[in-house]
Amino acid sequence: MPILLAMTIVLGSSSGCLGLLQSREFLENGREAPEFNTETTSYKEIKVFYNLFEWEGYTNSTFIPIDDSVNEISIYRKVQITGTEDIGCFESFTRYVRAELYTPSNTLAWSIDVCEDLGASTDPLLMEEGSTTFESGNWRLDINARGGGLQNTALQDNFEINVIVTRTCLTYPLEDVCE
Repeated sequence: MPILLAMTIVLGSSSGCLGLLQSREFLENGREAPEFNTETTSYKEIKVFYNLFEWEGYTNSTFIPIDDSVNEISIYRKVQITGTEDIGCFESFTRYVRAELYTPSNTLAWSIDVCEDLGASTDPLLMEEGSTTFESGNWRLDINARGGGLQNTALQDNFEINVIVTRTCLTYPLEDVCE
């Protein structure tokens, strides 16, 4: 076998372009078949508020690249706002978390607007009816929040929003790239 391989390479390199074609085919036939793999990417936003005497604001936008290989998008969310059961929600006065996920065409795909505790949960996004893929492009996660708290105590407002993107891709042997 080693002699056959050496002769194939020598003959292939000395016979011009047609020899290169034969050498490439020989090497490709010896290569393992590509495999379908699942790759998960997480876009996590976590904020803990530490200022007890003055509520602090938080604003952030994150862009999430989505292409036709994405087959699942889900959003994990958890909000903890301490002491709101006694106060209630008042516009422009209360602590809150507002989060919105927009498609590249600026369509609202998911949102929350809370001023009280919101238990941990995962919300799957569904593809548009009749579609087999999500809209390709940069999706935008906008977060606007206000909270307060006392550092190193249980009296801390906090939230976690995690956009989980799952894609199926073809992986070739000796390459670690998801295509």
